[in-house]
Amino acid sequence: MNKLNFIRICFFIVFFIIIRFVLKFDGLYGQDAYEYLRYTNEMYSFFVNGTFLGDYFWGLGYPFFGCLFNFFIQNTSMALQLVSIVAALVTWIYIDKIIELIYDKKPNYLVSFLFFIMSPIVFVQSLLAMSDMLACCFTTMAVYYFFNYLIKSKNGHFVLGFVLSMLAFNTRYASIIVLFILLVIVFIKIIKDKNIKLILIAFAIGITISLPHILIRANASLNFLAHPLFTEWNIKNLFHSNFTTVDGQFNNKFINLIYCLYSFFHPQFLAFGIFVFLGVAIFKMKVFLGNKFQNIILASTLLFALFLGGIPFQHKRLLLSTFPLVILFLYPVMKNIFTAIKLNNWHIIVIVSIQLGFNLYFGKMFYQRNKLEQTIANDLRFYSSKTIYIFDMDLALKGRNVPLDYQNIWYKEYSNFNKNALVLVNGAQLEKQWIGKNPLINWNKLKINGNLKVLKSYGDGWNLYEIK
Repeated sequence: MNKLNFIRICFFIVFFIIIRFVLKFDGLYGQDAYEYLRYTNEMYSFFVNGTFLGDYFWGLGYPFFGCLFNFFIQNTSMALQLVSIVAALVTWIYIDKIIELIYDKKPNYLVSFLFFIMSPIVFVQSLLAMSDMLACCFTTMAVYYFFNYLIKSKNGHFVLGFVLSMLAFNTRYASIIVLFILLVIVFIKIIKDKNIKLILIAFAIGITISLPHILIRANASLNFLAHPLFTEWNIKNLFHSNFTTVDGQFNNKFINLIYCLYSFFHPQFLAFGIFVFLGVAIFKMKVFLGNKFQNIILASTLLFALFLGGIPFQHKRLLLSTFPLVILFLYPVMKNIFTAIKLNNWHIIVIVSIQLGFNLYFGKMFYQRNKLEQTIANDLRFYSSKTIYIFDMDLALKGRNVPLDYQNIWYKEYSNFNKNALVLVNGAQLEKQWIGKNPLINWNKLKINGNLKVLKSYGDGWNLYEIK
């Protein structure tokens, strides 16, 4: 291990200790994280006790690696959080490896540290029990080995690249779109070289890595294609900012055409992106240098942006998959700007301070939600086995092993409600997002007919009620 990677590992160890044990943030946030937690526990039980492994909608990659980590640390939420942190570390290392490969020079390591690792989207996602950082890691590694194959024509590089691309796909399905152009280029080379053996190897790799998904979802292995990512995609969505879907009503500040390019300039991604392009103008630099690998990187980034822009919602974390590519594409300009301004220690301190400020700002809501879930879970343990009408918080409470009779008001419209039952909702959020949908319909019925007594107010619209 070289000195630089040792420093990187120490950085992440300290980082993890502060977040996990000092701030007591366990990485669980929102509904998706608890579904990953549930299935990781189920998978672990399958390997240890041979218990039945049930159905699961998403790719198996993240819970599988969470399960592997859990064999060593025996704490599922910590295992999942560690998977994300290790993925961020490995992605950081491979960004610099790709820079050295495609620009044929020793990289300026400050670029990847200041603008990737210190970026709020990476800072937050590396702490969450979510699959985005792992998928980003596999995608970046696949890019490195495919580029190596295009340069050196070694079969081993292709095999590693294809294994990693299949792992990325089986972690987050949309990752295949990021790698699509590169895969086409690689397979064209294979066909030109008449290397039929590699095509057979690729087929075997694809089947092997996808086999668990095929077996577990034998009757519904292609159901992910029914996700709104695909079924509601429309090029017209690029020019809209307001959407009504099965998940309610969303009113965004900017149209999707702007949102899908956030990774180039939004403070949650590249806080200094606007200054990069100003630097281009001031120092008369070329952003697009004609490097063939830059062409591939930019084309892949824009293809994925177009894909996301056609979906009728906006989730910034989905853009994480191509954020390393944005750093790679802009690297020559960033490096030249550093040289032009003669970057010194004071500049670095200012940039790090600004980035930390953005990290605190964008990370605050994740931390607060996590603490809210922990507080509510602790409170509701005193109401063991009671019926609770609930929305948006049920998976969190189930994941934290709170024994209640859960009635999610999203699934159906209730005609009546049990006396003395509990109600846990964020009324303000329901009235904003769920107009005409079951959650708001049921909440309005509860307000009119439920004779609700407030047991506790948690702030930010969240209240615990009892039906009298």
